[in-house]
Amino acid sequence: MTRRIAHQIAAALLLGTIMLPAAAQQAPAPAARVKVEAASLRQMAPMLQVPGSVMSRQDADVAAEVSGRVTWVAEAGTRVAAGEAIARVDDRLLRLELRQYEAQIKSLESQLAFQEREVDRQRQLAERGTTPVTRLEETTSKRDVLAQDLVRAQASRDRTALEIERTTVKAPFTGQVAERMLEVGEYSAPGVKVARLVAVDQVEVRAQAPVSIARHIVEGSEVPLDIEGQAARGKVTRIIAIGEAQSRTFEVRVALPKGEAPWIVGSAVKVGLPSATAEQVVAVHRDALVLRGDGTYLFRVNTENKAERVAVKTGTSIGDWVQVTGDVRDGDRMIVRGAERLREGQEVELDPKVS
Repeated sequence: MTRRIAHQIAAALLLGTIMLPAAAQQAPAPAARVKVEAASLRQMAPMLQVPGSVMSRQDADVAAEVSGRVTWVAEAGTRVAAGEAIARVDDRLLRLELRQYEAQIKSLESQLAFQEREVDRQRQLAERGTTPVTRLEETTSKRDVLAQDLVRAQASRDRTALEIERTTVKAPFTGQVAERMLEVGEYSAPGVKVARLVAVDQVEVRAQAPVSIARHIVEGSEVPLDIEGQAARGKVTRIIAIGEAQSRTFEVRVALPKGEAPWIVGSAVKVGLPSATAEQVVAVHRDALVLRGDGTYLFRVNTENKAERVAVKTGTSIGDWVQVTGDVRDGDRMIVRGAERLREGQEVELDPKVS
C-alpha cells in the first residue's frame, strides 16, 4: 500500500514537470512600452510635385567702371562683405592726372586771388575818376574767366578722383565670388565683366508650376520641399502671376527654412503645391503607419490599454502628417513608437521615452 502511494506521488510530480512548459507558453505576453500620438482633423489638399531650383536672390556679374590693366582679382570662393574689394585696376596714370589738376587748381587760385585785388584797386581808381570805367570792366571780366577756369579744373580733379576710386571694383552686396571673368594682366574697360558675385546666404526656391493650379496657391502658405533627397518645409513668398505661353507655367518663389545646413545654389528641388481645394480630413503622424506586404495599418490603443490593429489607406501628406481613411477618428491614440512587434489585443504601457 505504501509503495503504491509512493508511485502515485512520483507520477504526479513527473506529470507536473512535463506540463509546466506548456503552461508557461500559455501565459499572457508582457505589456509593451509604446509612445502614442493622437489622430487629428486637419485641412489638407492633394499635392502636385513641381520642379524647381535653389537660387540666390542676389546674383550679379560685377563689371569694371574704368579702363586699365587688371592688377588683382579675388579668387573664386572668396567671401566678401558689401563694399569690399573684389578686383583692382592699375590707377597710376589717373594719379598722375590728378596731380596735374591739383597743380592747375593751385595756379588758378593764385591768379584769381591776384585778380580779385586788381578788381578792388581798379574800382577805387574808377571811383576817384583816375581810370576809365572800361579798365574796371576788363579787370572784372578777367577775374570771372579765372573763376570759371578754376571751377572746371576742380570738376576735372573730382572726376579723376572718382575714377581712381572706381579702379577698386567693390562688392555691391555680401556674397561669394563664384567666378573670375578677367585675370591679372588683362585689360578692362567700362562695362566689362570682372567677376560673378552670388549672395549664398540669401537663397530661395524658384519653381515652375502649371497655370491650372494657380488658384489653389496662396502667398504665406507652407509647402513641403525635397532638396536633393533632404526633406524641408518652405513658405510661399511670391507668386509671379505671369505665365509662359508655351509651357503654360508660372513662377512660384519659396523661402527656405533658416538655421538649416547651407543650401547649395543650383540644387534641384521638388516643391509640393496644392492642386485642389483643401478639405478637412483625419490625419495621423507618419510614424504610426506600419507597412506590410498585406497592406498598410495602424495600431490604436483602446480604453483598456490594449493594441487594436486598424487597416487604412493613405492619402495626402503634409510634413509629418498623412491623411488616412478607415476606422480612425479624431483623438484616437495611435502608436508611433514600439508598434513593430505588437500583436492584436496585446496590452501596452504608455511611455513617452520610447524612441
